[in-house]
Amino acid sequence: MDFSVLADAFERIEATTKRLEMMEYLVELFKATPPELIDKVVYLTQGKLYPDYLGLPELGVADKLAMRAISIASGRSLSEIEEAYKELGDLGKAAERVLAKKAQLAFFAQPLTVERVYATLDKIAKTTGPGSVDQKVRLLAGLLADASPKEAKYIIRIVTGKLRLGVADMTVLDALAQAFTGSRENRHVLERAYNLCSNLGAVAKAVAEGGLEAVKKFRIQLGRPIRCMLAERLPTAEEIIK
Repeated sequence: MDFSVLADAFERIEATTKRLEMMEYLVELFKATPPELIDKVVYLTQGKLYPDYLGLPELGVADKLAMRAISIASGRSLSEIEEAYKELGDLGKAAERVLAKKAQLAFFAQPLTVERVYATLDKIAKTTGPGSVDQKVRLLAGLLADASPKEAKYIIRIVTGKLRLGVADMTVLDALAQAFTGSRENRHVLERAYNLCSNLGAVAKAVAEGGLEAVKKFRIQLGRPIRCMLAERLPTAEEIIK
């Protein structure tokens, strides 16, 4: 699956503040996603690589490192990238601008796929130890060198933790229900599964591959946290205990 499909969806979602429109764009995206990739697409839409409870390392690439990678990929100086960042206030947009006017044409650039982007970001997140900083920069620069300006904007936002599409978990569940069961009325089934597993990607993969019946099979598992309910205010200790 081309990463451009994801970038185009992000662009449309970012351009609206209306929840129903966001959901419609997500429905289109999920329908266009192969079932075996749906969990990764859901995580990337949230600006992450894994469910939070796994405690795996986040990307957390600092702006300075991201700028080095943009410089390598674009052939532009760090000072030019810093200037664009200062002017635009958004490193993703700065990357989009400088990569739109590459100093050298990348004749051998390969179209980015979701699989490649996810695998590279996963490697960046897990790279540690001596020389890890330079390795992270090289990996990121390799992605950006093959990325379109729009793709670069969202890759940079993901790695720096600034994707912020404003897509809530419940909007994702609505979109999954609409895309794979034909009705948002079935969201409560998906929400129950999500509450039991705390893993939106796992719910997405289950409904994409097996429909509602697969989602209904979710059970509490040892070592996998359930989502906490919101607390309700009560006036007395007796009522709380009751």
